[in-house]
Amino acid sequence: MPWDFKFIDGDVVIDKQINIVDGIDKAKQDIEHILKCIKGTDAFHPDFGVDWMKIKQSGYSRTLIEHEIRKALSKYDKIKSIDKIEISEPDADRKVKIRLFLTLDDGKIVSEVVV
Repeated sequence: MPWDFKFIDGDVVIDKQINIVDGIDKAKQDIEHILKCIKGTDAFHPDFGVDWMKIKQSGYSRTLIEHEIRKALSKYDKIKSIDKIEISEPDADRKVKIRLFLTLDDGKIVSEVVV
């Protein structure tokens, strides 16, 4: 039986027991993982993640960010459609807030990820 552990900031959540995540929460967690992973860093899945190096070199082009996000999420089978993507300007630490409006198998969600 596969287990889908709940993570917050890369750490397994333990509250007297290891927490399990499923449904929409699992999808949000998976999406965050996909968007925070730098493309090419997984030796077994070199196309997994977002090409943040290319985006950085472009000066954080919104068009390129959206294209790379759509490309990375297109491989995730739980997403039926990406309805809208909102991208903030990079902050002082060059972090970008991404707000996704998605249609999943389980319904519509809004997911926010800071990368």
